[in-house]
Amino acid sequence: MYENLTGIEHRSSIVDVTDRCNLRCKHCFYFREEHDSEELDADEFLEGLRTLKERHNIMSMGWCGGEPLYRTEVVEQGAKMFQMNQLFTNGTLPIPEGPGLTPFISLDGTREVHDEVRGKGTYDKIMANIKDSPVSTVIFLATLHRLNQGCLEDMVGELSRIENPATALLVMLFTPLKTYKDIKGYAHSQTQKRVLDLSREERDRIIDRLIALRKKYPAYLLNSEVNLEMMKSENAKEATSRCNMPRRTLTLDLKLNRKLPCVLGSDVDCSKCGCPFPYEQEARRRGLKDKSFVPL
Repeated sequence: MYENLTGIEHRSSIVDVTDRCNLRCKHCFYFREEHDSEELDADEFLEGLRTLKERHNIMSMGWCGGEPLYRTEVVEQGAKMFQMNQLFTNGTLPIPEGPGLTPFISLDGTREVHDEVRGKGTYDKIMANIKDSPVSTVIFLATLHRLNQGCLEDMVGELSRIENPATALLVMLFTPLKTYKDIKGYAHSQTQKRVLDLSREERDRIIDRLIALRKKYPAYLLNSEVNLEMMKSENAKEATSRCNMPRRTLTLDLKLNRKLPCVLGSDVDCSKCGCPFPYEQEARRRGLKDKSFVPL
């Protein structure tokens, strides 16, 4: 377990509940690295989280993986410790309800495109699960890359028409590694390197489309306009160089050891980060006041 006793407060944390998953998505950041599959048992895992919560004054927890709903009981029990909880799930397993537990469901395009990226039939499983779920609000989390960026407008239009439960959409861009190696059990390392990675010009064009969609769907698309502007190439280098995610958020693996620089793992190319966090931070530093939405 993470033993740094510096006294630094980490008001938020993200933890890998498990390294098991029923999917092998083409853009997955988790399975592009080797993993030790020895999970802590539930009691040891939860007691470790309780210790870290008290040590670092953690208020918000993100439940990640792997697929965290392979250990639903751990998520449900653990969520009771924290004021806010974000459940990052692929949505193909039953979605639990809990106090302060917000599900973020990965969805990466219209049905055909999503199924190409994540596996045949996964789109319909997600829609069936959210319809049957007791939760009142679901946030879809889309990661854009070369395989799915073409259906962006159609995806936003389709998802915005879902009424029950209430939904919203947060968009990220694919974040590449600096180097890739072949990983046993994960066939998509070369796809990420040669196909998915967006050039800076491609990223800028996607961001312009997102800004236009933000104007059309202001209550639905959660990326703020100033956050998106900070993601553009003329601002991104400064924003990513200032990122303080390692200081603000305690990112943990399934044995509760520290993951650095962030949840995306080692050797990540931070200069092409697609996560909204460093860009929201840069907008705030520059005194830009448009409301942003970053869960951690």
